[in-house]
Formats: sequence, C-alpha cells, structure tokens
Amino acid sequence: MEVLSNYLPLCEVAEIVRSCSLLRRDTKDQMFLDLAHCGHADMLVSGDDDLLVLMEQTRFVIESPERYRRRVRGADD
Repeated sequence: MEVLSNYLPLCEVAEIVRSCSLLRRDTKDQMFLDLAHCGHADMLVSGDDDLLVLMEQTRFVIESPERYRRRVRGADD
C-alpha cells in the first residue's frame, strides 16, 4: 500500500474520448493504445509482443521494460 501511495501523486487521469486507429493483433491491447493515445503519453512500456510490433507506428514510443531499464540507467548501446 505504501508503494501505491508514493505512486499516485505522479499519476494523471486520462479520459478515453476516441479509439487509437492502429490495427493490433490482440483486441485486449486496445485499451492500452487508447489510453496512451488519448492521454498524450510520451511512452508506453510493455513486454507484450503484440504491442511491441507497433513501436514505430505510434506518435508515442513503445518500449520493452528491458530496453527502458537499459536506457534509463545509461547502458543503452
């Protein structure tokens, strides 16, 4: 519960007003694309292969957790 209380002040509420137009392989992923799109996200971090294949088709970056960790830690080649 303490972790959540530290995280919540950094969160923003985003209303999904329209669907992201990208075609996805797994319909369960649509909510994540819609949220990132309508919330004007800079990045979506996901280990889901069905989302990662879309990484160059969005205005926001889609990145794997491993790549994100390496980049943030400064160990990205």
